[in-house]
Amino acid sequence: MHGKIALFVLIALASLALAFVNYSWVSWQPATCLPNNCFCESLRDGFIRQPINTYSNLAYVLVGLLILAHARHSDARANWMSSQRAYPIVFGGATVAIGVGSFFYHASLTFLGQWLDLMGMYLFAGFALLYNLARLRPMRGTTFPLGYVAMNAMLGYLLIVNPFVRHQVFAGMIWVVLALEALVLLVERPRMKTRYLFGTLVSLIVAYGIWMQDESYVWCDPTSVLQGHALWHFATAAAAGLLYLYYRSEDGKV
Repeated sequence: MHGKIALFVLIALASLALAFVNYSWVSWQPATCLPNNCFCESLRDGFIRQPINTYSNLAYVLVGLLILAHARHSDARANWMSSQRAYPIVFGGATVAIGVGSFFYHASLTFLGQWLDLMGMYLFAGFALLYNLARLRPMRGTTFPLGYVAMNAMLGYLLIVNPFVRHQVFAGMIWVVLALEALVLLVERPRMKTRYLFGTLVSLIVAYGIWMQDESYVWCDPTSVLQGHALWHFATAAAAGLLYLYYRSEDGKV
């Protein structure tokens, strides 16, 4: 655990140094949100174009690293997140990927950054989707990893050919995850610490409300250090950590 905290501090310090790099992204293909629809925060010159929205992504990196540290401790509970290290490692890695991709997106506001940002979100939501399916119908052998790779390859391609449906696709994936979770609770009746699921849902609802206010510029001060989209990052990072604890808490059936 201490090693992951030290690694996070090094990453945070290195990322802060990027604010002093004099670099222009003008030669890169721009994100589809440009020129004037890239959330509320005003655009700066240099390597970091939206500092608050960029650095708030370190919350995902911290949560992901903590999950990876915790993944080293397995136990005999009746769930894959506790008994097999591969699952929490992928879950934690996907959480880190959200932070890295979104960091680059808000720093550069390039099309590549946009792709990396959404792919991190798809990696996370896709894992939750397949994990819930596996809780209903166990996947043997290489079925889970092959399905995970194939799903994200298709989503990555879709992001290139039709990037304008990216938010609708992600929202659809989240709704499927929630529907599958409800089905698991009704059919399998597992013993779970539901307070973690409640915390996850509250965090997501709060995050979505803030995101909508920021996206529509209802709550907007372009030069403020308090940015709605940054709060979305913090709230969804908390949701990721709570969802991990929820999955890990499963311990047989009622």
